[in-house]
Amino acid sequence: MKALLQTRLVTLFVVPNLLFALGLWALGPEDMIEWLNAAIVALAAGVCVAYFTTTRDILLGRLPLHKVHWLALGIFVSWGGTQIGRWWSIAWRWLGMPPWLANSWIVAYGLFLVACGAYFHLIADEAIGDERVPPRRWIRWGVIVACAVFMMVCASFIVDSYSQAGFTPHLFG
Repeated sequence: MKALLQTRLVTLFVVPNLLFALGLWALGPEDMIEWLNAAIVALAAGVCVAYFTTTRDILLGRLPLHKVHWLALGIFVSWGGTQIGRWWSIAWRWLGMPPWLANSWIVAYGLFLVACGAYFHLIADEAIGDERVPPRRWIRWGVIVACAVFMMVCASFIVDSYSQAGFTPHLFG
């Protein structure tokens, strides 16, 4: 039993998920979302501050664009986009969840930044030390999966726009 409790699986997955379940039970989903929004905003701000000077130096041409710099850009941009989304979620909830705030250009821009950050992460192989993290073949698989999921979601938008559900996305409808 002691060996099980000391494993990485327990430390990195089981314990955090048990803490989440306990928090959800104690607070309920609505309050849990508020607390997690606050935690994500705080942590994302910390990440953006930590990566700010590196990102600034990359954008100003003071640093080359090696793989490690793509990774740094991906970290900064994706957490910046995440922070925009979480701040917007907090404001949306505080204002009583008005529908006009749900589909705004700010939400779209936050999602765009997260997508850019994900792209930067995918092209940043070999960025960590001498190891190839992630391995090149897994990057290829990641790109294939990303393309397949994107095509499936777009196809579902198209199908849904012609179905009884009545959802008509602007991109396809």
